[in-house]
Amino acid sequence: MVDDAPDGTGPAAERHAGWNELFFDLIAVAGVGQLAHLLHSGPDWGAAGLYGLLFGAFWLSWACFTVYGDVVAERTSSAALFVAMAGMAVMAAAVEGVHEQARANAFALTYVLLRWYAGRLWRQGRSLLVVPDWPVAQYGAGALPWLVSTVAPESWRYWLWGAGLLVDALLLLAAREDRERVASRWAARRERHRGGPGADRPLPELREAGVDAAHLGERLGLFMVIVLGEGVVQVIRAASDQEHWDVRLAWTGLAAMTLLASLSVLSVRRGAAAFPQLVAGGRPRRVMLCHAAGSAALAALAAGLGRAVEHAHGTLPDDTRRLLCASLACYFAVVLVAVPPTLADRGRLRGFLAHTVPAVLLPLLLAVLPVSMAAGAVVPLLLVATLWARGYRTGRAG
Repeated sequence: MVDDAPDGTGPAAERHAGWNELFFDLIAVAGVGQLAHLLHSGPDWGAAGLYGLLFGAFWLSWACFTVYGDVVAERTSSAALFVAMAGMAVMAAAVEGVHEQARANAFALTYVLLRWYAGRLWRQGRSLLVVPDWPVAQYGAGALPWLVSTVAPESWRYWLWGAGLLVDALLLLAAREDRERVASRWAARRERHRGGPGADRPLPELREAGVDAAHLGERLGLFMVIVLGEGVVQVIRAASDQEHWDVRLAWTGLAAMTLLASLSVLSVRRGAAAFPQLVAGGRPRRVMLCHAAGSAALAALAAGLGRAVEHAHGTLPDDTRRLLCASLACYFAVVLVAVPPTLADRGRLRGFLAHTVPAVLLPLLLAVLPVSMAAGAVVPLLLVATLWARGYRTGRAG
C-alpha cells in the first residue's frame, strides 16, 4: 500500500531508492560476488547445496532491512542500515572457507544477530509495527536452527541451516499476521509472566503497516541488476585472464554479454519475472520468495558464464554446462510460478506457456545430453532460449 500525502489530498509522491538505500546495496554487490565464487571452480551437488543455503541466508538478511526501509520510509535509521552492512560484510567474508567450523559459526551467529536486530527495529518508540506482508518481522523461529548449529555436531550443520530457511519460507507462505493476532500473542505472553519483571508495563501500541508496492519493486529490481552485474564482472575477468584473444573468445564473450542483456530486459525493464507487478498486484509474500529463487539462479548463472569464457578455446566441462543450464532453467521455472496469466485469459495463457515452457525445457535438454559441447555452442543456445522467452510481451513493468 502507498500512504496518502500528509495533507490528505491524495496519494503521496512516488518514492525512489534514497542514497542510504543505494549505499546499503553495496554490501549486496560484495556478497553476491563472494557467493558466486562458491560455484566458480568445478561446481558439484555439494557446492550447489551450500551455495543455496548461504545465498538464502544472505538474501533474507538483505530483505529484512530492505522491507524495514520500505515500510518506515523517511524514518529509516541510517545507523541501523550501517549495522546491517557491517554484519552482512562479516557473512560475506566468511563465505570463503565456510567449511571451517570457525567461519561457519561466524556466518551463522552473525545471521542470527542480524535477524534479532531486524526484529527490534519494528519497535518505533512506544509502538510496534505489524506488517502482514512480511510476517518474518514478528517471527524469529527460522533463526533458531542456525543458532543451534553453532553447538551441534558438524554433520548436522547444513541440515539445521536448511531447516531454518524452510521455516522462514513456510512463514512467508502460510503465516497469517494482523494486529489482532499479534495483540493476542502479547496478551498471552503477559499472562504467562504475570508477577514477573515488566509485567506492570503497558503493552505497546500495535499499528498495522503495509509495503510501498512501487518502491519495494524498485528495490527488488536493483538487487537483480546487482546480480546481473556480477555476471558482467565474471565475463570481463575471465576474458582478461585469457592469453590468446581470438574469434572463439570473442564469440563466447559476446554471446555471454548478450545473454545477460536479454535477462536484464526480462527481469527488470519489461518485468517478465514480474517482481514489481507481483508486488503491485497485492502478493508481496510470493514475490519475495520468487525473487530469492530467481536471483539465486541468476547469480549461479553468472558464475557459470565466467567459467564458460575461461574455456572458450575448448570443451566446456560437463559440470559447468550443467550449472549454466540448470540455472537458466530454474530462473524460467520461477517465472512460470510467478507470473502466469489467469485461466480466464486463455489466449494470454497459451502465449505465455508457448514462450516460457521451451525456455525451461531447452536448457534442461542441454544439461542432460551425454556428449561434451564447446562453450561457444552452449552459451548461444542458452541465448536462443532467452530470446524465445522474450517473445512473450505483457507490457512494461512499474
